[in-house]
Amino acid sequence: MRKIFAGIDIGTYSIKFVVGEYHNNKFYVLASHCIDSKGIKKGLIVEPSLVIDTIKDGIKEINSTLGIEIKKVIVNVPDYNVKFTEVSSEIDINDEKISSNDINKVIKESIYNRLDDNYELVTVLPKQYIIDDEKNISKPIGKNGQKLGIKGIMISTPKKNIYSVLSVIEGAGLEVVDITVNGLSSYYEVRDKNLDKKNGAIIDFGHETTTVSIYEKGILVNSETLQIGGINVERDLAYVFGINVFEGRIIKEKFASSHKRFCQLNEIYEVKNTIGETLKLNQLEVSEVVMSRVVEILNLAKKQIRALTETDIDYIIITGGFTEIKSFKNLAYEIFGKDVIIYTVTTLGCRDNKYVNVLGMIKYYINKMESRGKEISMISIEDETTLVTPNNKLKKDNAIINKIFGNLIAGKEDK
Repeated sequence: MRKIFAGIDIGTYSIKFVVGEYHNNKFYVLASHCIDSKGIKKGLIVEPSLVIDTIKDGIKEINSTLGIEIKKVIVNVPDYNVKFTEVSSEIDINDEKISSNDINKVIKESIYNRLDDNYELVTVLPKQYIIDDEKNISKPIGKNGQKLGIKGIMISTPKKNIYSVLSVIEGAGLEVVDITVNGLSSYYEVRDKNLDKKNGAIIDFGHETTTVSIYEKGILVNSETLQIGGINVERDLAYVFGINVFEGRIIKEKFASSHKRFCQLNEIYEVKNTIGETLKLNQLEVSEVVMSRVVEILNLAKKQIRALTETDIDYIIITGGFTEIKSFKNLAYEIFGKDVIIYTVTTLGCRDNKYVNVLGMIKYYINKMESRGKEISMISIEDETTLVTPNNKLKKDNAIINKIFGNLIAGKEDK
């Protein structure tokens, strides 16, 4: 069975789609696509019909690339008012060896009567499993024991956060197999064995919001969403120079530097203001505007880390599409020190930081299924065959190419 997984990251600025294959403990991207968002404000769905149409357009592009129809996906839900609750439970083992059914049962027992009204479960993150008197077990499946216990963190979110996302995904003709929140998915993209042993924080620098998440030995234990992000930079540029926000976005992404010390004084950008006048902006004056706002956001995130945890922080990682802006790393070093990590996506087919969360949500789901002893693929056996066997159109195209090369070779031989 080929293990194929699909994820959709619904963001305010854009919606990202990724389909990939998990093989030999590595994730390989088969198709990716990014499309501008419509009907979303600060991570919340405000016009469902527009979001549905956007998702349909995006998944159509993915299907065209793969030659199959993706029907099942993993999605993220808004981080607003997410709750983190410590849970625990213990069950008797019917058979000698612990099975995936036992894992599911002990997790269900741990959340029994623990969900608040108007809240829905996102997931339970196991801190440790306990078999009889043996503690700190990470993978209990297949082990012998009479009792199985769990201690973990239950993550829940307001029902409206989940149902709004489920409705647009289903409206686009897709089935949701699992949900995540940004703090969860971003960690599973950046994680390694060393991070799993440390306490730290991840700052996800988004378009309209910035999410600060806290981790204890690889477990998400707290998060907060700040109502400020990259769009504030665009609005600052629009206000200061009298241009529209769209032009501000282009200047931010293509011309500005996050740090004025690293800008080029002779670099000029021409743009028309809202009354039709042509402005010649140099990189220094643009970068001063950008830097002022980015410093504010990073300092707010730094302050939020202190508010969310009293434990010592071993690492701080900054992710998100905004980190692609010129000289962002230099500015982050000044505020957080040289130990801060600016995460860069290196996965072939998704080498852009805007794909952090969609890659992470798929990796989280893979890890979740493995820990519960389940092997799952999100496409049918027939579609697996289609991915292996080229379709008729491709065969026809290859035949034409072979014929052309055959004629060229024949021509050379005639000479």
